[in-house]
Amino acid sequence: MRKFWQYAAAFAAVVFFFSRSAASAQEFKCDVTINTPKAFNTDPKVFKSLKTALTEFVNNRKWTEQELTPEERIELNIIITINEELSATSFGAHLTVQAARPVYNSGYSSVLLQHLDKDFVFSYGEYEVMDFTENAYTSNLTSIIAFYAYIVLGLDADSFSELGGEEYYQKAQTIVNTAPASAPAGWKMNDRIAVDGRSRYFLINNLLNPRVQPMRRAFYQYYLLGLDLLSKTETRGDGLKAMSTALEAIQRVNTEFPASMIVQVFANMKRDEIVGAFAVADITTRRKIHDIMIKLDGTKAEQYKELLK
Repeated sequence: MRKFWQYAAAFAAVVFFFSRSAASAQEFKCDVTINTPKAFNTDPKVFKSLKTALTEFVNNRKWTEQELTPEERIELNIIITINEELSATSFGAHLTVQAARPVYNSGYSSVLLQHLDKDFVFSYGEYEVMDFTENAYTSNLTSIIAFYAYIVLGLDADSFSELGGEEYYQKAQTIVNTAPASAPAGWKMNDRIAVDGRSRYFLINNLLNPRVQPMRRAFYQYYLLGLDLLSKTETRGDGLKAMSTALEAIQRVNTEFPASMIVQVFANMKRDEIVGAFAVADITTRRKIHDIMIKLDGTKAEQYKELLK
């Protein structure tokens, strides 16, 4: 069980957290979708087999030492859109990873990660066993899926404890480090897709960068001390205050570390959530949040005008 008792200020949310204990279940509730918008020579049964194998790989593997009840599992959607048939068993695709964690005392799940990996090259044969070892590169397919699993676990842990995701980010970093020079693009700083700073290499580099630590600390404020307190009228004010403090911290990171990938990912996936959460705040708070968000997410400034009404 995660030990967050020391954060007494978040008592209501901590009660929720401490209920995450004694049942035997894996960490993810994962759904896999395989899209094939083009006609391929490959037998469609291969893609059905891939869907089943990936679903079992993520859901049945024990990724951490935690024991979670089924309703506490992280919601994870993996969407693979196959664009190229490189050979009978090799494919080029886009990978979309969407993950969410439940918000205390509500039916709402808050997005932890929503990310598109545009350079997902993998090999797979029908009924192939998914093989993965933490300290060795066995295949691009399982290495990439495991990489994102650990990123999501890290983001989830950061949302329950300051810098709580460190061990999972380190595991993701190990996967990056073990990828050989001959591996498909996405793992190295100088890969062609790294030009826009949105590769796997830069995602984990951001999360482990000391300059981003204040943002990771802000995740705890945003989720456990913020969103998790919004469902009750008596704690809603404290929750909004914590979320506001978190967004200020993220804005400072953005100023000191401009155009960082993780800030862009956060702003893109939290836009609607932030506007909705602060709709009940006073106009002074709404103006402050508006000003913060147009700095973080300037290309979508129009959508934040709702905060000024």
